[in-house]
Amino acid sequence: MLFETAPLPNLLVLAVFFTIIVFLVRFIRQAAFRKTGPKIPPGPPGSDHAKYLQTDRWNVFKAWNEKYGNVASFYTGPQLNVLLGTMEGAIDLLEKAGETFSSRPDFVMGEFLFSRLRGFSMVYGQKWRNWRTIHNSHFSAKASPAAKPMQENESAVLIKDLLENKAEDGILDRKHKILRRHMASTMFQMAYGRRVTSMEDPLVMEHDEVEEYIESTKVPGRFFLESWPQLLWLPWFSWEPERRRDTNTRLYMTVMNDVKKRMEEGTQIPCTTQWALERQKELGFDDLELSYALSSPWAAGIGTVSTAIEIAILAILHYPEAYAKVNEEMDRVVGRDRMPTFADQQNLPYLEAFIKETMRWRLVTPTVIAHSSIQDYTYKGMFIPKGTAIYPNGTMMMRDPAVFPDGDAFKPERFLDVTDPRLQTYKFGVFGFGRRICPGIMLWAFEVLPVIENGKPYIPDADDFSYGLVSYPAALKYRLVARSEKHREIAMREAELAEERMAGLPGSY
Repeated sequence: MLFETAPLPNLLVLAVFFTIIVFLVRFIRQAAFRKTGPKIPPGPPGSDHAKYLQTDRWNVFKAWNEKYGNVASFYTGPQLNVLLGTMEGAIDLLEKAGETFSSRPDFVMGEFLFSRLRGFSMVYGQKWRNWRTIHNSHFSAKASPAAKPMQENESAVLIKDLLENKAEDGILDRKHKILRRHMASTMFQMAYGRRVTSMEDPLVMEHDEVEEYIESTKVPGRFFLESWPQLLWLPWFSWEPERRRDTNTRLYMTVMNDVKKRMEEGTQIPCTTQWALERQKELGFDDLELSYALSSPWAAGIGTVSTAIEIAILAILHYPEAYAKVNEEMDRVVGRDRMPTFADQQNLPYLEAFIKETMRWRLVTPTVIAHSSIQDYTYKGMFIPKGTAIYPNGTMMMRDPAVFPDGDAFKPERFLDVTDPRLQTYKFGVFGFGRRICPGIMLWAFEVLPVIENGKPYIPDADDFSYGLVSYPAALKYRLVARSEKHREIAMREAELAEERMAGLPGSY
């Protein structure tokens, strides 16, 4: 590995002890509140429901919303949690009452791994607002046009990599890694002005090791501590969280300091890190805080975006009639003599609708990351006390009959010629940087086909997904075949030109 870990301090046991005391106090206070407090949203009987959430928690959440209502509650140890099962509830609380519900619950493992310096675990306040300012500088809709040439270059290289990928009995099939490399490079360029040309890049390998550790905690059991007895079996006494945090810090400081060095040399291209370093004093972040803030696109964007693409492929395998409409529109608008660009986007409404529908059909983060209330709040006669964790149940919302009639069906047409403002500015799926151009170019270049197993086409189960912060198709298999030799030749030529345009960018290989 690129970095060696430093000797670990012996204060962790003491920290664990005091954390147990805090949770015991909270447990006693919550128990008293449950008996004498005002009416909270209804929910399942019992005082601790964490055991139900170790695996398929979104279906558990779905069942609770269906049984107890669109605003339901459950407990994980002393922690009160509220489930929102409709888009109306999410808008009312998380948008209209955002000042109350924009904080985060106590993420114990998040505290140990990131010291609450990563965006998803930061409490609401000025630091969080400054964190958001940094990312709006380069990742907002207003800022995104400047990144379009880079996205088109990286997408052209992605198609070349997929065309060159050869699978022999599945052994050499690396499509998942190829997609992740593409998104890693896209995010690194936006954040640090640096390419990633291989997933064996030491920085990426170190980062993935940490992210895999986070995923392995299978939230909300071990990562989001939801029952204080779980402190006794968390893997803290192996010192893993402390070691991982040390690795995080080294990684984030290294890439930020690389940008500092290039700025001093006058060789740095515009990127989020350069923008933030020039305004560091104004933002009020020290070096450590800034390095963590700048890591967010790298940490959050790679897995979510590559997974969103794989969900689109899963939809293609299940709904070939919708896929045929995408291809017909692509051939009619773009033709077969060039690759699509962002300039074509406004003329590809069915492709746009198809992408939106795939992100509604299966969510990358089905239950989203919890919010937290910073003060007492009453909603529709139900009391939500300060410190309540709020879970937007995305799986239920994307099937809310008030917004998505026949929500179990896959219908891209629901996003065509819409008058509902919630669909006109659709943002409840998991959108992210770089998704629109990449699926369009892939569908222009390839036929997406099922693999053949035992003489029959294999169609992956549409509901077989992994568990964790990001949920991805667990048994996805598919073939990509160039639509014609002409498509292949054009794609390879565009990739060669893209590589030439990006040749001066720093990168590991």
